[in-house]
This record gives sequence, C-alpha cells and structure tokens, in this order.
Amino acid sequence: MKKKKTALFLETIGYFLLVLAVLISGALLFHTFYYELIYVSGTSMAPTLSQEGDIVDFGILDTHESAKKHLKRFDIVSSYYPTSVDYYDLSNNILRPNAKKKLKRIIAMPNETFEIKNGLLYLLKDDQFELIEYPFETLPNNPSFIQKDTFGAITLEDDEYWLLGDNRANSYDCASPTVKKPVKYENLAGVLVAIEGRAKLYIKHYVCSNCGKKYSTNVNTCEDCNHEVEPFYDLKDKRYHWPRYF
Repeated sequence: MKKKKTALFLETIGYFLLVLAVLISGALLFHTFYYELIYVSGTSMAPTLSQEGDIVDFGILDTHESAKKHLKRFDIVSSYYPTSVDYYDLSNNILRPNAKKKLKRIIAMPNETFEIKNGLLYLLKDDQFELIEYPFETLPNNPSFIQKDTFGAITLEDDEYWLLGDNRANSYDCASPTVKKPVKYENLAGVLVAIEGRAKLYIKHYVCSNCGKKYSTNVNTCEDCNHEVEPFYDLKDKRYHWPRYF
C-alpha cells in the first residue's frame, strides 16, 4: 500500500512538471514569435527609456495590425521617419535599404489640429486650444531648442501621427528642423508593449547600407557597390527585471 501511494505521488508530480513545462514552453514560444525584440538606442526617450553608455533598455514590440489599429495618444511606437535620409522617393514612400526605425511617443492623432508651445501640447477643441497634460515626465527644455518646441497649428490627415521624444532637448522627431512632417500610418512598425530588462549593446558585424553585404571588420565603403558600410548591433548579457508595461 505504501509503495502504491508513493508511486501515485510521483506520478502526480510528474504530470504536474510536464504540464508546467508545456505552459512555460508555450509562453516562451508566444513571446518569441508573436512579439518583436527591440532595444533603446540613444537618449531621445529619456527619462522614460534610456541608454547609458553601452547598456540599454530592451523589451518587446507588438507589430500586428490589431495593435496598430488601436493606437492611443501617448503610446510609444516604433516608426520610420519621412526624411530624405530614410526614403528614396517620398511620393511613393519607398524605404531606403538602410532605413532605421525610431522609438517615439504619439502626441497628436489623425484628423486633430494641435500646436506646441515650449514643448507643451495644445489641442483644438470647440474652436479653442486646450492644454493636454502629459502623463509622463519630460526632460527640461534647452534654450537652443525653444524654436523647435514652439510652432503654430498643424492639422493632421486621417492617416497621420505626430511623434515626439520625451527628451525634448535632444530628440530627432517630427518637430526637428530636418523633418517637420508627420508620420504616416503605413510607416508605423509597432507599439511598445513592455521593457523587460537591460543588456549590453555590441557591434555584431558591419553591413553595406545598399546591398547588405556583411563584413567582420569596419570598412568605409562596400567593395561590391561602393556604398556606406554601417555597424549592425546586437544584445548580450541580458538582465531581466519585472516588466514595465506601456
């Protein structure tokens, strides 16, 4: 009798561990294949997101249409920017091979009329501009950026969003002099879900911005097509913490 009880106990434990393993494996697979891994590059979203030296925040991005269809003001999104740096032809919206995505915050939504004064958002409601409080912290304005952070009324089209970085003194965003244009819906790559930890950023290899040829060491131009060669970064030494959801 005692042996039967022991065998039953061990069998129950075995089933429990099997179910636990299946659940964990399923969660990991869902996390890996449903979301896109992203990391923070630069300080334009500080203090919300940060990079300190080669140590960066990393997390997950939801790139599905279902997530993009439910965007809200102040969501943090990954997007391509409408500048000559990232596009061959703005009218056809064709990305350059080396187009880079940037993490910024949605400030104004489609069909809205708004203005920015000293970094603060004013939204047109009932023929009057109303101050919209930010539910997040921004870094103080730098005097040299006052012109960038103050501009007149802008009305967005039904597929346009206005994106800004939380670090108003140091952010390449829609208010930057070389951009001054909204981001189209089709150029939004995804919505930030959570920051899960910090990791070390390192150069994995170098790659041609035109043909994509990889190099193990840094060279100025590609030997095949004579275009610029850029570093390709990756993460190592990941340290997870309790997720910060957005």
